[in-house]
Amino acid sequence: MELSQIDLDRNINRLRIHAIDFADITNEELITLLEKTVENIQGIAYYWATLSAEKKQILQKHKEGEEWLGGPFVSILTTQYYIEYLKGNLQIDQDKFYSENNSYKVFPNKFIENLTFPLLNAEVRFNKNMSFEQIKEFRGFSQRLGVDNKVTLVLGAGNVSSIPYLDTLFHLVANRSTILLKLNPVNDYLLPIFEKVFAEFIDKGFISVVNGNLDTSKYLTKHRSVDTIHLTGSNFTYENIVYEKTLTDKERGLSTLRKVNKKPIFSELGNVTPIIIHPGKWSISEIKFQARKIATAKLNNSGFNCIAAQVIVLPKGWESTDKLKKYIKYYLNKIGDTTSYYPGANDSLSKLQNSDTYEQVNENLCSTPFMVADLDADDIYATTEVWNSTLYFKELDYSDYSSYVENSINYVNNELWGNLGVSVLFKGNYKTQHKDFIEKYKNELNYGTVAINEWSAIAFIIPTMPWGGFPGNKDNDIQSGQGYVHNALFFESPLKGIVETKFRFSRLIDPPWFVNFKIAHKLFKNLTYYQANNSKINFIKLLFSPLI
Repeated sequence: MELSQIDLDRNINRLRIHAIDFADITNEELITLLEKTVENIQGIAYYWATLSAEKKQILQKHKEGEEWLGGPFVSILTTQYYIEYLKGNLQIDQDKFYSENNSYKVFPNKFIENLTFPLLNAEVRFNKNMSFEQIKEFRGFSQRLGVDNKVTLVLGAGNVSSIPYLDTLFHLVANRSTILLKLNPVNDYLLPIFEKVFAEFIDKGFISVVNGNLDTSKYLTKHRSVDTIHLTGSNFTYENIVYEKTLTDKERGLSTLRKVNKKPIFSELGNVTPIIIHPGKWSISEIKFQARKIATAKLNNSGFNCIAAQVIVLPKGWESTDKLKKYIKYYLNKIGDTTSYYPGANDSLSKLQNSDTYEQVNENLCSTPFMVADLDADDIYATTEVWNSTLYFKELDYSDYSSYVENSINYVNNELWGNLGVSVLFKGNYKTQHKDFIEKYKNELNYGTVAINEWSAIAFIIPTMPWGGFPGNKDNDIQSGQGYVHNALFFESPLKGIVETKFRFSRLIDPPWFVNFKIAHKLFKNLTYYQANNSKINFIKLLFSPLI
């Protein structure tokens, strides 16, 4: 039910009144509320995941695993990390700091993380002029700087069910702000779930959760009692909030542009996500494995991710370029079908389907066409998110490995829109002779997350990783946004996150987050319940997920 402006005012006034109480809350009191929140999530997790799967009309049972992983699981895990931070258990350790690249290792930290995300490592990098002492000192946001009795409006995303929760949680803890969470109409069915999850915060007047249409959002963003805004959505939504119009390319090119809405706004706005293929001697089985990884990066959540793969950057003339394209198409076809649940997606697919430059790779009878195209044939999608199940190929000239590294970095940094995340698939990434190439990719790719041999979206479910665009985006050319969320170590000035793993997970099995993993729904369900309470029974269920 959508609220009237009077009811919205009442909600905001209640948050304003209780912002004073929340600013004075102790860490111990906040920990108690968060521990109760974890219990609430555990109690409603099954309904949360299965309702999301039902509303998205998921066609294959195992893909329900995406809703467990990207819903209750990551919400529980992140909340637990925040609790540990508030308890003082996440101190910065000199042994995890590497001065040669100014990085701090943030994952894995626990046995269960090594078990469920094997071979995966993550670090946060900082500007070269920051010392370890400064990195250690400048953590905590409002805990360090003091609290201002703020009300923050969180405009929830419509695609991944944990995003509204995680955005709310970050501003709640980092900025000690009361929160008005306004859900997106696409997934406003989550209202009763979040009312249950945040029940104790809602009872105390620290959080309010509401539904509403575009007019509701416009009213709330301009409300004089809303101090700050957090948006996960599109750059066009951002522009309409800040400038009350969609900007022209000329306006985006200006050094500055006067704002209409001058409230501070944190934003995560998506990306034309590239996957860079570094040339090397790949076997057929390795090509197939990486093709399945790319298919996952495209079709997870039916392609409606701000970090969904969009452009596969390939070396022109490489011996495996055509083979990799062939197997990407093969596995897209093998996945078969999905549901384009996001408004407008079917219309955009129909338009592309009628173009001679696009190839449909799944059956014509499928409800959602999976299509591929050469980016040069429709280069508008170098600067525009396609937001559907279409994938593009871009081949780059090179003379040797070194020139390819240089050319691919320059291309994605300067020609593709956004800077949220990028992946590099590189065989032999841990070998000494390739160290310089790998470091160049890590250092010079100007993205919030750089993933070596993994889809960059994996950083989203690592609570200690900052999630957001690369620092420095202008207000009037916002790209992937400003600010970070998640970030459970509460670093105030991270430069980027780095995720790295082996070129191939295993010769015997794919990672459980791959779209072809047939027991993902069982595994991530059992993982969620184990994560909630660490019980031996749930651990046994996790180990025997294929049988239970």
